[in-house]
Amino acid sequence: MAKKPEDVIAALEGLDLLDYQSAVNWPEPQTGEQRQPLSLEAFRSAKAPRMDGEFWELAIEEVGVAARPGEDGALSEVLDVLAWYAPIHTAREDWGIYIRESAVLRLAGRIAARLPGGTTLDPAMVWGALRSAVFCLYHHEAFHHYVESFAIRLELFEGEARYLPYHRSVYGYPGGSDGPLEEGLACADQLRRHRKERYLRGLPREVSLATKSLLEAWIPTLGPGYRQGVDLAADSAFSEGRNRLSSQIQCTSPVPTDDGSRWRLIADDVHEGLCECRSATYLVLDGYLLGRITGRRR
Repeated sequence: MAKKPEDVIAALEGLDLLDYQSAVNWPEPQTGEQRQPLSLEAFRSAKAPRMDGEFWELAIEEVGVAARPGEDGALSEVLDVLAWYAPIHTAREDWGIYIRESAVLRLAGRIAARLPGGTTLDPAMVWGALRSAVFCLYHHEAFHHYVESFAIRLELFEGEARYLPYHRSVYGYPGGSDGPLEEGLACADQLRRHRKERYLRGLPREVSLATKSLLEAWIPTLGPGYRQGVDLAADSAFSEGRNRLSSQIQCTSPVPTDDGSRWRLIADDVHEGLCECRSATYLVLDGYLLGRITGRRR
């Protein structure tokens, strides 16, 4: 059962485990930028929303521009720059997942670029690409909340800081290894959840195949840590990687004292999201399309 964020914040504050010195830095919406709750429920529906002709004309145009040949470089800053997770430890009441509209449009365009030759970008295909892009970004960032949730459980049980020391000593300083491991697992979860989530089964088959093709080609081109995602996507590799990450967090060391196998029986439970991510997901309005589909401005 999801916990109230204010209760989690109060518990961490009582243990003096909140960060008021910005030890963990993530992007923030720029001054004057608007954000609004991103209703993921609106993107679960396989049926395109009823929008006027001007909306679909603009959407098809935006996705079409991002789908042009040679635009793969436009994805270089999508993860954790144009979409990011703001941790409870640092953002407190403003914690959550933030996704720029431009990130969704860029990713949707690159998905559309892999549709079969000659496929018309009609509203159904554009809607499918937008839905797939939203959930690809959400699944990556939600994994970071699961990691923080695991660290919070350790902190409440042990009464000692884990999350911030882990970020300083492991995440931020992976040394010569291909880390941070957390980012590789987050990319792996994008692939895994694209395959497993029931609400994505309604995607047009062409969009689903195009998304899988894009992720498998794009992830290995990313930086250290991220590029491990495809190799970590299989069940056994994902479980072993997450167990190792668990030990890294508890030991606050990239080279923990054990192989992580002790987490095997409880890993799924202790990495479950502590709070409800879906109600703390925001769309940053650096465009003017998706904000018309979902939510109210904040």
